[in-house]
Amino acid sequence: MALSQIPDRQSHPQSIANLVLAQVTLEALLMPTSKAEEGRLRVTRDERQKELDEDPLGPSRGIVNGLRLSVTLWSFIALVVLLMR
Repeated sequence: MALSQIPDRQSHPQSIANLVLAQVTLEALLMPTSKAEEGRLRVTRDERQKELDEDPLGPSRGIVNGLRLSVTLWSFIALVVLLMR
């Protein structure tokens, strides 16, 4: 049955009002309460980015972490294979 053929198809004003109220509430909750908080968040992000940019051992740490992950996963696979025998 097509939507145009459904009898008594009308909009529910209360559900529309609830949807609008929910959207306004969500926007109010997600909006920063003051400009000071927004500036403080920006400064924190900038400081964190500077720390990442100034890390001379960053690439080597990535390689070491990749090797650790690889050894851990291969150990897990070997354990599963040994337990399946």
